[in-house]
Amino acid sequence: MSESDGPKRRRKKGEDPQPDPVSQGESPSHSAPPEKTSTEKTPAHNPWHSPAEESAQRRSARMDDILRQRSARVRSPFRMGGSGMLGLAALGVVSAWLLSTSLHVLAPNERGVVATLGRYTGTLGAGLNLTLPWPIQQVTVHETGREQVLMLPDKEAETLMLTRDGELIDVRSLVRWRISDLAAYSFAQGDAEAALRRLAESAIRAGVAEFTFDELRSGKNQAELQQRVTGRLQRVLDAWKAGMTVNAIEVTSTNPPARLAETFKKIDKANEDARKNHEAAVAYAARIRYAAETEANSFDKAYQLYKIAPAVTRERIYYETIERVLRNNQVVIGNAGTGVTLPPPPGEKPAPQGGQ
Repeated sequence: MSESDGPKRRRKKGEDPQPDPVSQGESPSHSAPPEKTSTEKTPAHNPWHSPAEESAQRRSARMDDILRQRSARVRSPFRMGGSGMLGLAALGVVSAWLLSTSLHVLAPNERGVVATLGRYTGTLGAGLNLTLPWPIQQVTVHETGREQVLMLPDKEAETLMLTRDGELIDVRSLVRWRISDLAAYSFAQGDAEAALRRLAESAIRAGVAEFTFDELRSGKNQAELQQRVTGRLQRVLDAWKAGMTVNAIEVTSTNPPARLAETFKKIDKANEDARKNHEAAVAYAARIRYAAETEANSFDKAYQLYKIAPAVTRERIYYETIERVLRNNQVVIGNAGTGVTLPPPPGEKPAPQGGQ
């Protein structure tokens, strides 16, 4: 083996070779580059590209870096900081507040009462209306063209009222009313419907106290009661300037107290039987009266004929009486006790023969 192979073997064994001294007259820049040791790894290269192209591709940014940079620049509004989210929330709340309290859409049968700082300032009509936002201006919407119905009482509980004869009766009714003055209706009373309910109950109690129990329960004076209560209630509403008009008050039922229901059922049955017996007696009396009047008229006619010809009339009356008495009798017993068969009256068929 030659001496030149010695350094190569030593390099394979990992020994560091001694650097060659630089010859005189040569600059360090022209010196040979140091050889790479076996411990340094050479980067992999594409055999299909030239070294220049491969170095240019290595210098370009990777796709992950480009996407990461773009995602960092474009941020979602939901990834904004706390101040940004708070600003968007405040803007949404203010927008909703302005739209809900400033724009008002009313139907054709609706009207809106505008109150500025609690004081009445105007009325809104049907359609789209614009006002100042709440709490500067407040709009209350009511239906003015529709008739409203108020039930008395509003629950199933009894409403016992005292009648003129001291009896208790359960009266149920309904009030038909409408709004006549919207401003007065909105500001005259705190709760106009509750006030109307109390006034109507008071008026009905006053009206019930003017009639007896039987008059109210039978319904005989129900129309008069409704008229009185309607007039009394309307006068009170006009005096209060409530802005309401009562169209009618209808009494739907008048019943005895629930504890006496069975007793009144028996009373009703007895009254019904008495009514039927009374009607039967009246019909019988009418028949008897008619028969008596007919007989009296016949007697009057016969008396008029008797005055004209008494003998002829007596004879005719005698024969008619005998004919009526003997119409169904076939045998007459004479003085000698013998039976004599009389001929039938003219125009009638002879009767069958009977025994003596």
